[in-house]
Amino acid sequence: MLALFGVLVTTVQIFIFERKNLEAVTWSPTMISLFAGYAAAMFMFYTITPFVLKMSGSTLFNLSLLTSDMWAVAIRVFFYQQQVHWLYYLAFAVVAIGLIMYSLNKSSSGDGTAASTEAVAQYQQLPSEDNPTGSGSNLDRQERKQHEEAHIC
Repeated sequence: MLALFGVLVTTVQIFIFERKNLEAVTWSPTMISLFAGYAAAMFMFYTITPFVLKMSGSTLFNLSLLTSDMWAVAIRVFFYQQQVHWLYYLAFAVVAIGLIMYSLNKSSSGDGTAASTEAVAQYQQLPSEDNPTGSGSNLDRQERKQHEEAHIC
């Protein structure tokens, strides 16, 4: 559904904000296929994103998006025969190592450590929550309070 609404909202925005630019484009089969390819790519991105977020979380998703520059550099090197600064390779290696370290980390939030932390915490019910109508004697309240204090210690 996210992908469908993304396509609809983007289409409406293009026709509202980019109307003059769209009229200036010389439409050819190549240009139409480029627009269709971009729309298909964005549709796939917004379709797959919820599944990736559910399986691996937002941090791994964002780290993975950092590796998308690899494709731009690969096209630059192999198709355009341009050189890339050596610092790019260093930066890409750092991102790749961070991605691998994060995905191999055993203490991530998905391993159940949050549930075990909640089990340790003890909660007590307030006297006003026990009897919402307010009826009951003071003796009952004092007994419950003593019982709770004994339970806490």
